[in-house]
Amino acid sequence: MTRERHTAEPGRPLVLSASRRTDLPGFHAAECGRRIRQRLARLRTRWLHAVVFWSRHPAAFLPGGALHDLVRREIANPHLNLTLTGLGRTAVEPGSPAPDEVLPSLPRLVEAFHGEPLRIRWRFDPLLAGLSDLDVFDEIARAMGGLGVETCTFSFPAYRSLKGDLSPAFAAAGIRRWREEDKGPIVSAMADIADAWGIGLLSCNQPENADLDPRVAPAACISRIDLERGHPAGASLGALGRDRSQRDHCNCVESEDIGRYDTDRCLGGCAYCYSKAGGPRS
Repeated sequence: MTRERHTAEPGRPLVLSASRRTDLPGFHAAECGRRIRQRLARLRTRWLHAVVFWSRHPAAFLPGGALHDLVRREIANPHLNLTLTGLGRTAVEPGSPAPDEVLPSLPRLVEAFHGEPLRIRWRFDPLLAGLSDLDVFDEIARAMGGLGVETCTFSFPAYRSLKGDLSPAFAAAGIRRWREEDKGPIVSAMADIADAWGIGLLSCNQPENADLDPRVAPAACISRIDLERGHPAGASLGALGRDRSQRDHCNCVESEDIGRYDTDRCLGGCAYCYSKAGGPRS
């Protein structure tokens, strides 16, 4: 496959998402790369603007990983939403890596993404009452900010999803519901920490969180601004609008997701999983 051209071409720009539906890079990295290359080989009336990856697992992007050459050499405008909550290797996120597994790899991860930290978006998401730890948040923020990562996205968990009512699963895992009066103090504490490390705090799909602290801004996990900044020629996304297939308050630009709920099983086992791809938990 030839590297995408750096100037806007006739037709509609395309943003690929890999993937909201499941952790493709973490558990299906080779298949993720195969699908991206296949999709690019079928481009006719569109041209690739960007690829946005979603994962908790950096390994596939590091030297020797299944996606390293694709990201480093073949895609001109790659981005990564990296979820790191500090709960990896616990009963809440048994299949996710712990911070001490991820943080040492961050410099190599940034280098894989063209040496540009603007391409890495950190997600400390979701915030779980009594479980999300501000000391861990500070540790991660220090590492991210030190490398030039610019943002951290958070949200409070939803209790209904594609699986229906999640309340029984939350209760079984010992995840309690947030009291409204507890939300403001933790968000303000996170904003203080984020400020100290030069990181902007963003809220995903929950505009009401801006009322908790004036430093909270709306998130767009597939951000028009960031994708246009990251394109080597600054190419515009043109007429691409908000992705109306997402939730009402999602600010993401339109993308084509290459993940599949039916076959791309996620092995993370997160107790709060809202996706069909997570499957039943034992």
